[in-house]
Amino acid sequence: MNSPIENFMRVYMFALEKHLQSKKEEIAEIPFQSDEANTDRPLKEYLKQEIESNFSSIPETFDIATVTTNTNNYNVKSLKNISINSVLLPDEISDEVKQNIKEKKQSIYTNPDLCFELNINNSIEYIPIELKSTKKNTIPGSSVQQIDPNEWVIFIKRSSTINITTGQYINAITTKIPFPDRSPRPEVSFDSLCNWNKKHRIVSNDNLRFNQDNDLISKQSIIYDWQSFLSNNWIDILFTSSRVKDNEPWFNNNLRKFILLFLDKYESLSKEQQSNFKNKVKNLIKK
Repeated sequence: MNSPIENFMRVYMFALEKHLQSKKEEIAEIPFQSDEANTDRPLKEYLKQEIESNFSSIPETFDIATVTTNTNNYNVKSLKNISINSVLLPDEISDEVKQNIKEKKQSIYTNPDLCFELNINNSIEYIPIELKSTKKNTIPGSSVQQIDPNEWVIFIKRSSTINITTGQYINAITTKIPFPDRSPRPEVSFDSLCNWNKKHRIVSNDNLRFNQDNDLISKQSIIYDWQSFLSNNWIDILFTSSRVKDNEPWFNNNLRKFILLFLDKYESLSKEQQSNFKNKVKNLIKK
C-alpha cells in the first residue's frame, strides 16, 4: 500500500502524534466519558479544532524527508500538496460522505469517531479515524464485523498522566477476544500499539521507515476467521489448563462441564454413528 494518500497518512499521523504529545496539559483538562470503550464529544471537538486550526497538513518544519515501506521509498515533499480541509464529527457526516466511505470499506459501515476530508490536487478523499481512550491499558475493541484493520487510530491513555500514540487499528489488537455476549470484540491495547510502533515504525536521520510485521497474518486471523480463533482458544482451555485461574471467565467452567457431557454422549455412539455425527456437524458450519 503505497499510494500518495496512504503515505501521507503514515507521515501525518506520526507528526500528529508528536504534536498532540505537546498538548498533554490541554488534553488532560478535557472531560472523558466514564465508558472505557468510548471517547466522548469534548475530545472529538478538541481534535477537530486543533487539527483544522493548527495542524491541517504535514508541517514545513517537520524533519522527515522520506517514508519507507518494505523496499519502497517515498519523498515527503511530494506529500506537501495534501491537506485536511476539515475534520467531520459523526453528526456532520452527510449521506453522500457515508456512501463514499462505504464503497471503500470491506467491513460493515459505522459512523467513524472523526473523518478527515483530504484535499489532494483539488480532489477530495475521506479518511475515517477511530478514537480510543482508556485509563488502564486494554479495552474491548469494535465488533469483528465493523473492524477495518487499516483504519487509523488515535489512542489516548489517561492514567496519572496523558499518553498518546497513533497507528493502524490492526496494530492495536492483542491476541485476546473476551467471551462474546453478542458479536465478538477483539481486545485493543494502548501498549500493543506503542510496542508495535517501537519495533516497526523507525526514525533514522530524516527517514521514517515502516518495517514488515511478521505477525500480521495471525492478527488478521482474529478479524477474518475469529470463529476458528475462538475455537482454538477454547481447545487450549481444555487441553493446556492444569488449574483454575483466579478471576477466569465463567464460561471456562461451563466449557469443562459441556465437554464432559459431550464426551459421554459421543462415546456412547457406534463408530458409524460417530462418523455420521461428525459429517452432520461439518455440513452445518456456515461458510
